[in-house]
Amino acid sequence: MMDKDNYVDSIDNSIGQFTAEDSAGFDDTVPLFNVCDYPKEQQALIIECNKRIEEANAKCRIAKIREDMFAKGLKAGMYFCTFDRDENMLSFEFNEEARQLLGYNGLDDLPNEFDSWVKTLIPEERDGLVKLFWDTVRIHRRLPDITHATYRMRRKDGSIIWVTGAGRFVRRPDDGSLEIYMGCYRDITAQQELEEHLKIIEAMGQIFNFSLFIDVSDMSYRIISTNEYVEMVPKDPDAFRFLMNNVKTTVAESFRKNFENWLQKDKILSAIEEHGSTSLEFYSESAKRWFSGVFLVGDRDKEGKITHIVYGCFDITETKLQHLAQQKKISDFETEIYIDSLSKIKNRKFLDEKIVYLPCEAVVMADIDFFKMINDKYGHQCGDEAIKKVAEILEQSVRKDDVVIRYGGDEFTIVFFDIKKADLESKLTYLESELEGITLVDYPEVHITMSFGAALGTELVSNLIGIADKALYEAKKSRATYTLIEI
Repeated sequence: MMDKDNYVDSIDNSIGQFTAEDSAGFDDTVPLFNVCDYPKEQQALIIECNKRIEEANAKCRIAKIREDMFAKGLKAGMYFCTFDRDENMLSFEFNEEARQLLGYNGLDDLPNEFDSWVKTLIPEERDGLVKLFWDTVRIHRRLPDITHATYRMRRKDGSIIWVTGAGRFVRRPDDGSLEIYMGCYRDITAQQELEEHLKIIEAMGQIFNFSLFIDVSDMSYRIISTNEYVEMVPKDPDAFRFLMNNVKTTVAESFRKNFENWLQKDKILSAIEEHGSTSLEFYSESAKRWFSGVFLVGDRDKEGKITHIVYGCFDITETKLQHLAQQKKISDFETEIYIDSLSKIKNRKFLDEKIVYLPCEAVVMADIDFFKMINDKYGHQCGDEAIKKVAEILEQSVRKDDVVIRYGGDEFTIVFFDIKKADLESKLTYLESELEGITLVDYPEVHITMSFGAALGTELVSNLIGIADKALYEAKKSRATYTLIEI
């Protein structure tokens, strides 16, 4: 986290020319009564009086802060929102300059609602900016009073403008909770001079853990923000070679191949032109943290060609851990409901709810020959052991992308998502031989064989199951063999 003075300096020198200052304090509000000074029977009345005084004080404070903002001549686009003590948003409003900046006329055209601001954002950037807004509100106590942002907005006529602005937090004096958040912004679309744009980039750089401003003509760069791990890496005059040095030195080995494929100039420029940005998540072994690396447009020439790009990386460890925890919960849930308790492979519910309508190349239906006789002669424990052993062999004999399912009783389903006819026949022959060698520990005299019915063809799983079932019916006439029906 940068210190407040450095953050303030970055804003003072930015193109927005915003100044940083502490939240306005007002000592002329009405003081609250001390409840303890009054008899017990009067305290409920005193508490209600304090509540009304506090509401009046809040209105007074808001009015004076708004007056203070306008008195300083900030006649730019402005939005203004208030929060309750739990930091839930109570109100949101624009000033008329903001509506004019965005090409709207009056309240009916652009209502005073948070969703009105959201709809002016670029669709592909909208979720990220809304998340940034709420994340900033969430951690406002760790931030200085003034924050700075540069982003794009869509005017009513569909045209895109770049805006830069400052946001100001006003916190309640008693508990530090966020009472007001107001923002001023101005259109900087026409300001193409590199020196001015660099000031914006400098301000943007403050939010990155590490960032570069790169000239795409010769791959020279300026380091905007850095960290101790980057400083240990040998510098290189070429930006992408410098980034690869960082990757080799700090990034976990399993992510390096992805980085090599990603860090290609033509690919990066093409992705930025099409999507506005391109990003990649990675784990830093040096920092023991997760990061997201991102490339953005840094500057364009008068013809609109990209002349500079910005690289930056964000620390996403907290978000990543939350996501992994959520994925574990989902995984635990799916293990509970989609795994057969006896065979420990996927169950019929998984087939019906997850993959029955997916396209595949082949479906195989199989069952154990003479299974009823085994159960009757040796008991259900023997039958259970046979099912578990068969499931183990089937599961170990297919690739991880293919799925083995206990369809019901002694019947199994195998779904192959990518397999050729010759490979499928070879697989079925192999399974026949493997199953013939099954030995049940407690029942060595039991001999297991299986029959297989296969349906081959590029189709939905649901469409191949019935055909595979017909093939299994044919195979059962001979037993210990397979029948394949090709569509």
